[in-house]
Amino acid sequence: MGSQADGAGKRRVKALEKGLRIVEELKEQGSAGVSELASELNMPTSTVHVYLQTLKGTGYVVGNDGTYQLSLRFLEIGSKVRDQREVFAAARQEMIDICHSTGETVGLGVLEDGKRVQLWQIEGKNAINDNIHIGEYTHTHWTSLGKTLLASQSDESIEEIVERHGLPRATENTITDKHALFDEVETIRAQGYTLEDEERKMGIRSVSVPLTDSDGNTIAALGITAPKNKMTSATCGNYIAQLNDKANVISIKYAYQ
Repeated sequence: MGSQADGAGKRRVKALEKGLRIVEELKEQGSAGVSELASELNMPTSTVHVYLQTLKGTGYVVGNDGTYQLSLRFLEIGSKVRDQREVFAAARQEMIDICHSTGETVGLGVLEDGKRVQLWQIEGKNAINDNIHIGEYTHTHWTSLGKTLLASQSDESIEEIVERHGLPRATENTITDKHALFDEVETIRAQGYTLEDEERKMGIRSVSVPLTDSDGNTIAALGITAPKNKMTSATCGNYIAQLNDKANVISIKYAYQ
């Protein structure tokens, strides 16, 4: 079994890494043939074919007429992983309540590997489709959920996240300077909520609050996303009040479930 040591001296299985690269590429492309995947990944066609047949045989890839795509087995796994997060169970009904009340998109985010992961979201009758999907990993400084999670970390941890992932720009409003980011973090910590003003997508604003456990540790972030023209100062204040009320309920449910 081929393996190699990384910089920390930990051994890694190269064959598994190759298989996961194929999975990631299929995730991005949706569907692809052997030659296309081999070209994109700079792998021999024969190698890609063997990996695809293995993935197909184990039920993780389906294919017809030489075209392959990921199977719904990944949906099963993702749903199971999400359901095992206790904060999801605690937050689900409260998120539905907020969604019905506001008519907008309500999201639940957690921090993993220095990124914001969209654990769940629900779209209201007035919501717009901003192409954020459940399970999405994205930069923490782009969204209110991400910035809320970032502000819950120590300054040293934030430094490490910035060093690892950088501060890439999504829009002209995105924070791309580390000193400006730390100023934003201090504001979030002081006021207890986070605003995002077209920092990921133009025309979109969001607001979020932290969800905490009984010891005050942030376990997730809860937020509302809406078009800029609908999230005014007045509506934003109302949203923050609703989020804080529900955050208290969720924290109690999380502690006693």
